This record gives sequence, structure tokens and C-alpha cells, in this order.
Amino acid sequence: MNIESSYQVAESIMRKHASSFYAAFGKVERAKFLDISAVYAFCRYADDLADTKSRSKVIKLQLLNVLEEEVKSLYEGGRQEEQYKKYNWWLAFENAVRIREIPLEALLEQIDGQRSDINFKIIEDKEDLILYCKKVAGTVGLMLAPMLRGEKADGEYESICESLGIAMQITNILRDIGEDLRNRNRIYIPQTFMKKYSVTRKDLEELSVLPNALTIKHLFVKSDFKPADNIVNLWEEMALLSKHYYDKFYKHLYMFSPDAIFPVTAAAVYYQAILEEVRRNNYNCFTKRCYTSVKRKRDLLKRVSDRVEKAKSGNFNCNEVYTENESLTDG
Repeated sequence: MNIESSYQVAESIMRKHASSFYAAFGKVERAKFLDISAVYAFCRYADDLADTKSRSKVIKLQLLNVLEEEVKSLYEGGRQEEQYKKYNWWLAFENAVRIREIPLEALLEQIDGQRSDINFKIIEDKEDLILYCKKVAGTVGLMLAPMLRGEKADGEYESICESLGIAMQITNILRDIGEDLRNRNRIYIPQTFMKKYSVTRKDLEELSVLPNALTIKHLFVKSDFKPADNIVNLWEEMALLSKHYYDKFYKHLYMFSPDAIFPVTAAAVYYQAILEEVRRNNYNCFTKRCYTSVKRKRDLLKRVSDRVEKAKSGNFNCNEVYTENESLTDG
């Protein structure tokens, strides 16, 4: 397989598995977009290794160990003949890593983050949560940082890219509480938060039971879904934590290249709006998946444009676009 074909494969993987991401970053300079797609293909593969139900835990860990050694070999020079045969996206990924100087640490931390999902341990506190989010999502920001860097980027730039990944991962957690419990037997909410609001695992499990497994009485309750106030308050504290990282990102949009400012801003605004959708659905992140619809994204375009214009005009604090009491995701 030649490099053009390898990039085509990587692009098709992103188009298939991350259509919104694909559409947003399609506006970035073509060469950079192709390298973004190559990085995405790597991340998709690592994530699929960890989540594939047909493989045993031992096999998953072995495959991640193999991937780790293969990644390390990229930084040691030499040809990657076996990898070219094994992964049809590898040639593009190798090219992106070398041309863009993607940091090895970010790639290895991503793999380690997938290991932490396989060897899942209870998340005890906020520090554990942020560390997990840095590994599985903050690293993606660090990998993409070289393709998105602008002339005004400074020593804080990588941290800004990492912050967006953390914010998005907390959003994922808040969107998928029920799904994570049912399908993965995992709770990513820190124990300290649950104890603070007197929320138990049983409380979350009861909310996460799908309707077809309920009695008629329970179905009636589900039709008017509304968690108890302590669960809502717990969810909102987690949402506030994600907002902290979104805000850090928004305040530094000027660091991104002109062709990247709009895509990264749109990605952040659209993703953060998922939290508002959960609120609109009475906090039902237990039996349904909330998402930002195409119509809602159109409604949010002005929000995106306002932030971008503020960044380009030199007003670096892009949160000043909004009044103090205005929700970041309200239309």
C-alpha cells in the first residue's frame, strides 16, 4: 500500500466513526487534515482494542503491549514493514508522527489510558478523574496540537489542547452514565462526589435499567423521568468541572492557526451543548443517549462565529462574548 492509499483509509475511518469531527476538521488545510485523520485512526484502533467484547482481558492487554512497542519503534528509526501489512493506516500514521513531530509521550499515555479501562479501578476523587481524562482524551489534544498551532501559541498552548480533551471526556462521562453501567460495569464519577451528595451505586443502577426490563409501574415512572435532586446536583458539579476546562480552552482560541480556530471552536461548542441536551431531557443520561442535533448545531453557529471573531480581533478572552448569567450552550 502506498502512502496516498493509507491516508485514504485513515480518512475513511474518521468519516465512518466520527462524522461530526470529520466535517468540522475538513475545513483545515488538506495536508493537516490528512495527518489529523491518521492520528484519529490510531486512537480509534487503540480504543477498539480496549472495548471489543469478543476478546478476553488478557488478549486485549497483550495487543496493547504490542501496539506500544510498535509505536516506540517509530521513534527509533527503521522501516515498519510488519506494521504496514498489519494496519492499512500505519504508513499515514508513521508519516504524520515524523513530519508533525507528535510527542511519543502522548501516544504512550493514550495506550496506558486504554489499559486503565481494561484494568478498571474505582475513581476515588477528582484527581483520579482528571488523570484518567488526560490519558484517554487530553492526549488526543496533545497529538493534534502540532497540526492546529498558530503563530500566537506560547508555552501554555499544549495545556490548552489538553484541556479541551479533558472537558470533552467529562462530557462523555456525563452523557453515558447509564450506558457505562449497563455495558461496561463502570462508574467514572469520583467516589468523593458520590459521598458528598449521598448517591450510591444502587441509585445509579436503578435509574439505568432499560424500559423493556421494567414493570408497568416502573414504566410509568420512566415516562416522566426525573432523578432525585441529589443526583442532579452531583451531575451539575461534574458539569461545572467540565466547564472549567472548556472555559480555559475558549480563553485561548487565539493560539490556534486561522484555519483551525473555527473547527476547534465548533467542536467544543457542539460537544458542550450535549450537557444542555441532558438537562433538556430531565437529566436522563441513564436510559437514553443525548446528543447535539443538526438543527441545534445550526442554532449554535452564531455562538461559534462570535467566539471566533473575538479571537481573531484580538479579544483573547472569548468568554466575554456572553453575559455573566448566560448559559454557554443556550441558543
